[in-house]
Amino acid sequence: MRETLAALIKLQEIDAKLRTLELSKGDLPQKINALEAELLELEATVKDRQQRIATAQAEMRALNAEVDTLREKLKRYQSQLYQVKTNKEYDAITLELETTESAINQHEYNVLELEDQEKALQTELAELIPQLEEQRNVLSENRRQLDEMLAKTHEQEHELFSRRHEITSGLSRPIFSTYERIRHGRSGVAVAFLKDGACNQCSSRIPPQRGLEIRMMNRLFLCEVCGRIMLWDPERE
Repeated sequence: MRETLAALIKLQEIDAKLRTLELSKGDLPQKINALEAELLELEATVKDRQQRIATAQAEMRALNAEVDTLREKLKRYQSQLYQVKTNKEYDAITLELETTESAINQHEYNVLELEDQEKALQTELAELIPQLEEQRNVLSENRRQLDEMLAKTHEQEHELFSRRHEITSGLSRPIFSTYERIRHGRSGVAVAFLKDGACNQCSSRIPPQRGLEIRMMNRLFLCEVCGRIMLWDPERE
């Protein structure tokens, strides 16, 4: 058991170094994730505006083509108006003229609305494009900084993980599971040391008899206050 508990001390030291390396990255990983999400949203917005502009332009072309067709019909009706011989024919052509003119007016009104819509979308798109480029540049710079940092720490992390694997492969599953459970629940620190009769992590006093048992390093003890694994290291004492 003494060897197992000594291994836990080494494991905690390695995990502390790995945690320091992780913290040295700062908030860059989280910041990059947030920037990527914002970029995706911005790209989707730009694509939506571009599609809406294209749709408005297509609708305007169709309406203008329809107006041209209706104007040709209008000319024919106006020409026929002078050739009618009965009031019934006159009323029929007059109705067609009014219906065609009304359709032309409605189409032209719709075109004006679409022009206003397209103009507003173009203005919005003109504001979004620089934002999109700026977002891409910021994301690229943050990625570059993180890549540089990872390149510096990669070799050290690889060595630490190798040493960690060597230690954990020699631990029993219950001991390692206990260590990991406490480590994840206690901000990365699973091991506490007996120092001056107290837990060096939470400063709670350890009864003298329990302190003697901890110093013997013959079994696993947990701090009754913070729940960490209590160990003893003469050098730390």
